[in-house]
Amino acid sequence: MDFINNNRKKIKTVLLVVSTIAIFSLSYYLCINKLRSTNVKENKYKAENRSKDLGKAVTVDSNVNTSLSSNAKVVFKKKYVKSGEIVTEKEENAGNLAGKKKKELDQVYKGQGYSVASIKPSEVVFMKEFDRYAPNKYVLGIKDKFIAIYKTDKEGNMFLEDEKRDITDVKIDKLKKADIDLLTKGDKYFQCNTREDAEARLEDYE
Repeated sequence: MDFINNNRKKIKTVLLVVSTIAIFSLSYYLCINKLRSTNVKENKYKAENRSKDLGKAVTVDSNVNTSLSSNAKVVFKKKYVKSGEIVTEKEENAGNLAGKKKKELDQVYKGQGYSVASIKPSEVVFMKEFDRYAPNKYVLGIKDKFIAIYKTDKEGNMFLEDEKRDITDVKIDKLKKADIDLLTKGDKYFQCNTREDAEARLEDYE
């Protein structure tokens, strides 16, 4: 009887040891696989980012070295910063600009306030920025600590058509600082095609 009990104890001990080893081995295997998977993902992520950075570098370098072809199109645009609106002024043929690269082209119209916004062999776009709203619009602004409806002239300069009518009774001290900053710096939301549209914007502050 003792012999049988001893054998049972030995069997139980062996099974316990085997089970422990099996569990430990399985846990170790799973941990190693997880670590490998994580490393693979991290390496893949880093590789993708390096590829993107390399792609950007190549793009920048290619733009720098790009020269205009003889039949390229030259486009002049104006950007009105307060609203972000971009207007095309004119387009012309490359002419004596053919063969020039970005650095050279930047110098050609630098005195007129233009810089190269984009370039490819078939086209170069020159951009000139104005810290104004677009011409012939109605915009919200501030006048003597009140919200006012301005008109912009053909150059984008703001003026009041009728002070008695266009200076509202909405005081800016009732507004949030963020709203005051936007009205001061300008935002596309405040630029409207008609006076009626500008008046509708005022409803946000009444």
